[in-house]
Amino acid sequence: MNLVYLVGTRIPRWAARIYPDLLWRIPTQSKIVYFTFDDGPTPSGTSQYLDILARYDARASFFLLGHRAESDPGLVRALFEAGHTIGNHTYSHPNPWRITEAALLDELERATGVLEDIIQQPIRWMRPPYGYFTRPMRAWCRHRRQRLTMWDVGSGDFLPSATHQQVERLVLKGIRPGSIVVLHDNPRTTERTPQSFANILSCLRDKGWHFAAL
Repeated sequence: MNLVYLVGTRIPRWAARIYPDLLWRIPTQSKIVYFTFDDGPTPSGTSQYLDILARYDARASFFLLGHRAESDPGLVRALFEAGHTIGNHTYSHPNPWRITEAALLDELERATGVLEDIIQQPIRWMRPPYGYFTRPMRAWCRHRRQRLTMWDVGSGDFLPSATHQQVERLVLKGIRPGSIVVLHDNPRTTERTPQSFANILSCLRDKGWHFAAL
């Protein structure tokens, strides 16, 4: 898991110096952390995260896929009404480096339309699939006033071999004031991430941390 820590945490912190227009961390000295979830909503995971967040009086941010939001708009509204931030994660999760510029921008616009129709509010945050951003994507975000949001703590929860203990160690090792942590809400992570997340919140709360939405 040392390689996961390097790729998911050390490299983003280095990249933040090269791409300062992207959001990697919230500058603060306070013990506040920003948890984010990619790929939802899902019947198997999203409801668990809602329950865990409510239990700890915590807020988080959910970068949602347009096609999944269309299939379960009630879950999207439940997230929004509970005070969590809704962000754009494209419509179908393509690899931004392997599709045309036109196709990528259509993905972003389509997901924005779906999410805004559901919550009846502007979408102001976007995270690229796999963290693969492009120059046209950055220009689109500036034009559409969606902040291109990365992270400075990777969890490794998407790895098939990851255990919930490993996920917890990676996140707790990387946390610093203002950290943006990336976790996942998809069928591949349901067996480990909710348990990991609950344990992480418990540990951090005992140390005086607070949990905010973007």
